[in-house]
Amino acid sequence: MPEFENPPATVDVPASRVTRIVAVDAPVATVWRCLVEPDLLAQWLGDIAAFPDGVVPGAMGRFAWTGEVVLAARIQEVVPQARFCFEWAEGILSGRASTVEITLAEIDGGTQMHLVESDFPLEGDDATRRGALRSLAAGWTVELDELVDLAESLDA
Repeated sequence: MPEFENPPATVDVPASRVTRIVAVDAPVATVWRCLVEPDLLAQWLGDIAAFPDGVVPGAMGRFAWTGEVVLAARIQEVVPQARFCFEWAEGILSGRASTVEITLAEIDGGTQMHLVESDFPLEGDDATRRGALRSLAAGWTVELDELVDLAESLDA
């Protein structure tokens, strides 16, 4: 796969959605491991990814960033090497949880990853909502760049 910069995440304010599509120079199986193996998941998404019952549908867990935020999470869907979906919210899961959907597809010997975070609870006027979504998009840009680096290093 040719080397290029993946574009940053984008926002859709009316839909309260953040989207990012990245290309990874690693096989789908390697990228999948980064999504569902908690020790690898914690290397790119937060500092802690704890799922005591495993990364299976219905499993509860948490993501944490040292000194920052703790997000409660529930795995919604796991389709091996194709789709990973979870909901999460700061503190506890509630009606304010957003949904993260990640789909994988093989492209030219590598992997295309499509992430959508939706149902993000937004308050305030359009400028405030846009700012919150842009902050979320910036976070996903950083986190998915870390996933790309990790997956490519595992496959090297």
